[in-house]
Amino acid sequence: MSGQPRSRRLAQLVEARWSGAGCDDAAAVVLGPQRCALYAALGVPQRDWWPLARWADRAATGEVRAALHAYADVLVADRCRLPGDDVVSDLIAYDADGDALTADEIRDIVAALLAADESAVFDQPV
Repeated sequence: MSGQPRSRRLAQLVEARWSGAGCDDAAAVVLGPQRCALYAALGVPQRDWWPLARWADRAATGEVRAALHAYADVLVADRCRLPGDDVVSDLIAYDADGDALTADEIRDIVAALLAADESAVFDQPV
């Protein structure tokens, strides 16, 4: 992946996890298969999927954006303490050519992913 722009390398990292994530049929019906796979890839606990989906549908408001950022902060802190097999842990460990992500960058990426669907995320630079 070296030699590619940072945003493209990060998008590939997320896409690889996203494409391999699965969820049960009920969650896919309620949330949609893309959002369900995204939450699974991020390592979001299933108990949080429905509230996050409701927030994501209203992400344009400042209050909801702040809530998504706060949730992302907690998720990132949890993965710093106990890394998992998910996108958030990958972002924390990301270090391409000595170019590691800052805590603010990780939070912003995770919050953007939580608030978006696949087309919104990958149609724009990370």
